[in-house]
Amino acid sequence: MMRKRAQIVSMLALCLVAGCVTRRTDSVVFLGIPEGESSDRGPVGLINGQACQIKNVSVVSETTYQEYQMAKLAGKVFAEEMHGTTLYFAIKESRDVRFDNASAWVEVIERFKVRLPDLDGK
Repeated sequence: MMRKRAQIVSMLALCLVAGCVTRRTDSVVFLGIPEGESSDRGPVGLINGQACQIKNVSVVSETTYQEYQMAKLAGKVFAEEMHGTTLYFAIKESRDVRFDNASAWVEVIERFKVRLPDLDGK
């Protein structure tokens, strides 16, 4: 009985350790949501008879420094955060989403990250 209990405890400990090892520790939280996740707080409706949940905050996508500069110059960037040498930024847009029986204006936040170039030449 004691041996079986010890085996169960050691298996649980191994599962806990393995679970900790497989968790991503490098995920950055940007605008309150981890970079690999999106938010489904937009409206729900039917599109082609199927229920559809509009994602109002995107997963973080990689982009180029040139794309960031163009968005910044156009006044589209509304949030920025530095994490190491990576700049996270977001663009907010309003979109008309058409459902089968209605439409809705949805504010969508597209999130991006860009590795900043070495401007010092080092």
